Amino acid sequence: MKEIIKIVRENLALPFSAIKDISFLGGMTNKNYLVCIENKHIDYVVVRIPGAMTERLIERDYESVNSLLMSEQHFNVETCFIDANSGIKITKYLSDSTALDHTTIKAHSNLELIAKTLKKLHCSTVKFANEFNVFNELDKYIGLLKNKYSFYEYSKDIPDLLLFLKSISSYLTNNKVLVPCHNDLVPENILLKQQSVYFIDWEYSGMNDPMFDIAAFLLESKLNEEEQAFFLHHYFDGEEDGELLKKIHLYQFTQDILWFIWTLVKEENNEFFDDYGQIRIERAIQFMKNWKEQENCEW
Repeated sequence: MKEIIKIVRENLALPFSAIKDISFLGGMTNKNYLVCIENKHIDYVVVRIPGAMTERLIERDYESVNSLLMSEQHFNVETCFIDANSGIKITKYLSDSTALDHTTIKAHSNLELIAKTLKKLHCSTVKFANEFNVFNELDKYIGLLKNKYSFYEYSKDIPDLLLFLKSISSYLTNNKVLVPCHNDLVPENILLKQQSVYFIDWEYSGMNDPMFDIAAFLLESKLNEEEQAFFLHHYFDGEEDGELLKKIHLYQFTQDILWFIWTLVKEENNEFFDDYGQIRIERAIQFMKNWKEQENCEW
């Protein structure tokens, strides 16, 4: 906890006596701490300490710029401090807000608010300096593996998986409109305060196909068919079409592979996530097999 006290004091110019309490909030990629500050009045901030290998997995310069920009546009909570070199970040704790989970996110009222806020982000004139390309990210993550055979020899289906991935890359790349995207819309990265939605942790943000964001949200929220249809209806104003839904499913396939390789990289650095990676790669393999049975695979 001494490290947390030092970070808060030095970067927010506070006396030692101002730090009243520190509690661990958790986190998958990083470690997050809630810090109670008493300086004229009681206040709270959240301190993020980056996890293993994040300096190579994440472009902190882009995250820093994008996070501050999103705070200015009120899509993100207030960013008090962010170090583009270390990845240490301090944000204002959003009082009276709720961090969503796999249960609360499914309420129709929440799905409608998220759909409208995400559409607002995607339709905004904001321009991030970087582009998030899932195929480039896949290449980067594979390059970070010390033992690449942990991926290539994971299953007898991996060669077919890579061929299928290559076959869809030009389709997704050539049919892409770039807009500002979060790219990591897990429920824990979505805060609700009254009738406002905030997206936090912009580590993977960049200009991207909006269907990638929708794909991530639907997949990570574990919505059933009715809940997905409700969300899509409100995002598309009732005008969703088959081609867009096709892209969403294909992006979900790429996301499962991406986060499987991410898990392998983390495990090589002694961070373990139970069967998280296994579930994702096996779902990707099954998706490929189902798709091949239903489609002629011509793009």
